[in-house]
Amino acid sequence: MQDKKKLILEAAIHCFARKGFNATSIQEIVDELGMAKGSIYFYFKSKDDLLISVIEYYGEMLFAEMREKPGDTLLPPREKFASQLERQYRFVLEQLDFMKMLIKEPFTGLHPQIQGMIFRLRARSQLWHVSHMMAIYGEQVTPYLADASALVSGMWAQYFEQLLFEEQVFDGRQLSRYILRRLDDMMNGLFRSGEVPMLPPMDLAKLRSLAGLTEEVVTEELFLLTQIEGRIVATASERSEDTQRDLMEALTLLKEIVEKPSTGHRLLVRGMLALLKEYGPSDAGETIGRLDSLIGGTNT
Repeated sequence: MQDKKKLILEAAIHCFARKGFNATSIQEIVDELGMAKGSIYFYFKSKDDLLISVIEYYGEMLFAEMREKPGDTLLPPREKFASQLERQYRFVLEQLDFMKMLIKEPFTGLHPQIQGMIFRLRARSQLWHVSHMMAIYGEQVTPYLADASALVSGMWAQYFEQLLFEEQVFDGRQLSRYILRRLDDMMNGLFRSGEVPMLPPMDLAKLRSLAGLTEEVVTEELFLLTQIEGRIVATASERSEDTQRDLMEALTLLKEIVEKPSTGHRLLVRGMLALLKEYGPSDAGETIGRLDSLIGGTNT
């Protein structure tokens, strides 16, 4: 993104948060930046166009906080999810005035583009949940993925409402871990009962499409590798350090081959898959088998 466009978006966020969208003029935004009014129209056709770009920019900033950071790499899956939830909460807390403006202003239903962005953000959030659920609970969660996503979203939303409407501020670290413990309670209850899920299975391909993600960005192979990695990290205490290191290196090589198929070699792929099958977590067997069916025949 061009630096000047980014500056305009950030200034607009501050102005909209302070006065509201309808009460803020383009002149006030350019005054905050100290630029000519005509400059803003080089990047945005109207105030409505600016609002749409602001919401999209805000969503990207939010998801940037939810992505894996370098310090997350070696964390167990549950702690990794908690860390990302904590960053999500902290971001919303820092942007609280803007969040309140989004809720109070009567414009979200008037713009088809905004509705489309809401659907994309929801789909991205669900994919994010699925990735973490599989890493934390393994294959047993597969039938309950939609329910698990709904449960964690519902809990999180209620605490956000307390923050937005009641101005009750929580400790982000404490809240994220509290919610995950409650999610554990509910999921373990479902696993024990074997109860039929309330929601139908998730269509991951449809979710990726709704999220605006191409197959090159989120392929099934990379998705499976992420799930397997989560289980390997979570069960590290069950194997020697050398074996754990070999498994992590195997995953790294397989990711490189999946991302750049021309670098793949059939015997190398088979060797890495064999290592995962023999020493990987037992509850990841189906996932590894599915991965094998997709890339086990690599012949480049």
